[in-house]
Amino acid sequence: MIMSSIDILRRTLALIVLGVIVGSAHALPPQPVAPVTLPNGEHGVDGPFFPHNRANAVAPTTGSTLQQQAQQRVESRLGAKSVLSNGSSITKAQAQSNGLGYIARHFDEIDTAHSGRVTLNDVRQYLQQHQQ
Repeated sequence: MIMSSIDILRRTLALIVLGVIVGSAHALPPQPVAPVTLPNGEHGVDGPFFPHNRANAVAPTTGSTLQQQAQQRVESRLGAKSVLSNGSSITKAQAQSNGLGYIARHFDEIDTAHSGRVTLNDVRQYLQQHQQ
């Protein structure tokens, strides 16, 4: 299908008009903006990215404080809802099936008596030995 010269002129004219409209929009002068008065004489921006009341930075913990925090996390995780919470012992298979991957991976090292079962006290002793 061959386009006639009139069709070519119509399409070209439409593109020229579109170009003029877009070009003139960029040539407009910037609009004036009303000044902003902040409440209570505050300065700057307050929002989720620049909060007015910032929390103080927390210094990283080290040494015995870090060990205590780690021990508290272990106690809360293992002692609260796990199969070890009532003082019972578990096998390696039970540790794997109950989502205690760390205990399952280190089971042979934790089980110093080689009984095939570990208790929460065994896990505590293992962690204390490896924290030092």
